[in-house]
Amino acid sequence: MPKTHSTHEAPRSTTGLPPALANINGNVLDDSILKKLVDPDVYYEFARCRATGLPMDRYSRDELAKSIRGWAQSKGCIGFSHWFSPMRGPVHGEKLETFVGVDFETDALVVDLTGRDLFQTETDGSSFPNGGLRKTHEAAAYIGWDTGSPPFVYRQTLYIPSAFVSWNGEALDQKTPLLRADLAVNEQSVRLLHHLGDTDVREVVCNVGWEQEFFLVDREAYLARPDLVATGRTLLGATPMRGQEQSTNYFSKLSPRVNRYIAEAREKMWELGISIHCTHNEVAPAQHEISPIFNLANLAADTNVLAMDVLRDLAFDHALVALFHEKPFAGINGNGKHNNWGLNTDKGDNLFVPGETEHENRRFVAFVAALLRAVNKHGDLLRCGVSTAGNDHRLGAQEAPPAIITLHLGRMLERHLKDAAAGGPLTGYGTQVKEIPISAPVADIRANLEDRNRTAPFPWCGNRFEFRAVGGNQHIAFPLTMVNAALADSVKHMSEEIESGTDPDQVIRETIGDNEGVLFSGDGYSDELYEFAAKSGLVHLKSSPEAYRELTSPKNVRLFRELGIFNEREVAARRRVLEEAYATEIQIEARTLLAMLRTQILPVAIDDASGSSASGFTSTLFDEKRELVQRLLNETEALAAAFDGFPDGESEAAAYAHESVKPAMESARAVADRLEALVDARLWPLPSCSELVHGHQ
Repeated sequence: MPKTHSTHEAPRSTTGLPPALANINGNVLDDSILKKLVDPDVYYEFARCRATGLPMDRYSRDELAKSIRGWAQSKGCIGFSHWFSPMRGPVHGEKLETFVGVDFETDALVVDLTGRDLFQTETDGSSFPNGGLRKTHEAAAYIGWDTGSPPFVYRQTLYIPSAFVSWNGEALDQKTPLLRADLAVNEQSVRLLHHLGDTDVREVVCNVGWEQEFFLVDREAYLARPDLVATGRTLLGATPMRGQEQSTNYFSKLSPRVNRYIAEAREKMWELGISIHCTHNEVAPAQHEISPIFNLANLAADTNVLAMDVLRDLAFDHALVALFHEKPFAGINGNGKHNNWGLNTDKGDNLFVPGETEHENRRFVAFVAALLRAVNKHGDLLRCGVSTAGNDHRLGAQEAPPAIITLHLGRMLERHLKDAAAGGPLTGYGTQVKEIPISAPVADIRANLEDRNRTAPFPWCGNRFEFRAVGGNQHIAFPLTMVNAALADSVKHMSEEIESGTDPDQVIRETIGDNEGVLFSGDGYSDELYEFAAKSGLVHLKSSPEAYRELTSPKNVRLFRELGIFNEREVAARRRVLEEAYATEIQIEARTLLAMLRTQILPVAIDDASGSSASGFTSTLFDEKRELVQRLLNETEALAAAFDGFPDGESEAAAYAHESVKPAMESARAVADRLEALVDARLWPLPSCSELVHGHQ
């Protein structure tokens, strides 16, 4: 019998769960609920539609719609909306429609949702970013239910996750390319697995767990900052007096106000089926992170956008604002969105786990070799996938992975692969166990075999790879499409080599040997990386406009076409949309900064400097003020001239924004931020960055 303390009482049996846990999945229509709502024959038809893409028969479709409407009405809904993702970042589209119809025999209003209305709707495609795929006189576009992503109820509306395509069937959204890339990974991975002996595998899926970083600021202070309102980041503002020194904010206790907000947001996300598992303070003050358990890549992309919506909406209720921009404040860390990416088979095997048998170990090495080739041959695509005006502030800035895409495996696995390429055994890695003894009463810790490298853009984490370069304000579907496309091409290449008669083990060895130059386990924040990249001939695309140009290279157009992800028109359109978005964002920033300098900063700075001169006192402080005011006047004029020089054409405008307008903005900011430290604080017209990151805590 186990010994107990004399005051020990046996735990009392309890029933029920706390409300926050009792309502999990309450507002998402997953399969477990749907099976209870519809006749088995209707569900069978639905499952067949989901597996094949072939339409349901009309009767089953209408019965399904009737049952879904009833479920939604029980949740208080009076209408529905297809929920889709145009090419404009993580800002979904919705077309709100009601359950009200007309009985045309009696002209009476009726409550209804037809099967046709459930599965699709039509809209104007020319008014969304489309890169020339749609025009005003050729504008038809269609929104179709993605049956692999369950409907959900939010704000008393039934939302139906959907794809968005043109009348020609070309992708106008973020979801459709990801679905195609997922299919390519599935088909090509199953093909290679059969060559490796896993002939019973029928499906390989891509799983993703995202980590969403964001800042919270007080809403009143936010509204007093024209730059935050217009662009999502501070275009002016000295570094907070207390920033992230000594990491005092990292994993510290949430402030009471933030804790109430996070708790409510988490509960709302649980109701929507978003498996938020971890929340914590991030490195910078006022910065936080939430992350769910991994999910299918398509569902992960949907739940990330929905989670961002929840964070925005609830922030309003708490008189806060959530900032997702990759660099809201100078001098402290910005927002990333790490994507923990992996592959699993329908037999329950994780392809990025070394396993316990020689067969599992060989399979693991084969798929790591495929990813090695993917990063080496298609690093330009991975870089393009994380290229935005906001993310350019982070990449390579000593707070995020560099713009050079390498693969980090850890020193032991890297050595094992290089030895295998040279003729050594493919198997044998991962059989070791690493335990870290501490001291009783703490049990020994079972650790990963490899150390963690936070400077790497794509490190192995023991059972997955972490794409760390994704920006906090990105829609993750596009970066994942690029990763999946690169991997599918490399797996396809290995299968073709095997099918041409080469021994599978030799193909694995040659794939490693031909691509091992992309392996880097050093410090990605150091000059060592740039020396390594130059020596290895790695692609270094320093800016987003450079990366966009590579999207339409012959190599990449061929890759997308062969895998069925994009046709040539779609690739060209995607590039134009990206370039236009980049140039437009910089234009808005420059226009906003000019207005702030002309109407807020300079008038105050001139008055303050004039008052100092008229005071009768003398000081180098007054001299410095006058000098900085004159410099700021000059910098403002230079920025205005740069802004007026924007050329026509998406590529030209994006390049000009990076090469001419951004430097002019940075120069003006540097002077204005120095003035902020000298001008009478009672006169300064904007809440300071210190007030923004500390004022609501």
